[in-house]
This record gives sequence, C-alpha cells and structure tokens, in this order.
Amino acid sequence: MIEYQCNEERLVFLYFADLLNDMKARELIDNGLVSSREDATYLSKFFWRMVDESANNITLNIKLPCEGSPQYWTEKLYNSVGGYLEKAGYENEWNTEIDNA
Repeated sequence: MIEYQCNEERLVFLYFADLLNDMKARELIDNGLVSSREDATYLSKFFWRMVDESANNITLNIKLPCEGSPQYWTEKLYNSVGGYLEKAGYENEWNTEIDNA
C-alpha cells in the first residue's frame, strides 16, 4: 500500500486524478497498490502530469481539498509515491519517468 505521510496527500492525489479526468490513475490511487511494471509506469507518468498541471495553473488558484500550495503537496507526494514504488520493486520505472520529466 502507498504509505502517505498524512491523509491530505491522498486527497490531493485524488483531486488531480479527477481534475485530469484520469480514471486509471484514480483506480490505482484508490487501491493504493501497483502490481505490474505497466501500472508503476502509469502512476509515475501521472505524477509528472499532475506536477505539470499544478505548475501550468499556478495563476489559476487551484482549489485543493486542503490547506497548502500545489507545490507543497507535490513535494510530499514525490516522497510518498516514489518511496512506495521503490520499495515495491519499481524503482527503475519511477526513475525512468523522473529522467523523462
């Protein structure tokens, strides 16, 4: 399971899945598990899409479901999601998408 440092991280992750209309990402986040390289790559790519969306819309005042800036939450999620994928054996998939970002 993805271990978040705080519950708000999951809420922010789900918020961006909904904002980007990404049902597969929402399903992976809801389940909290990645069970294949394909899913690990998908979740990694979604994370970077989320970062791009938050950066592109910084002036639009994204309405997050909790206190804090999108940058604050994406930094927290970077640690939680990246740490989970590395522990689950998907370090290469995560690092590949970091290099591609």
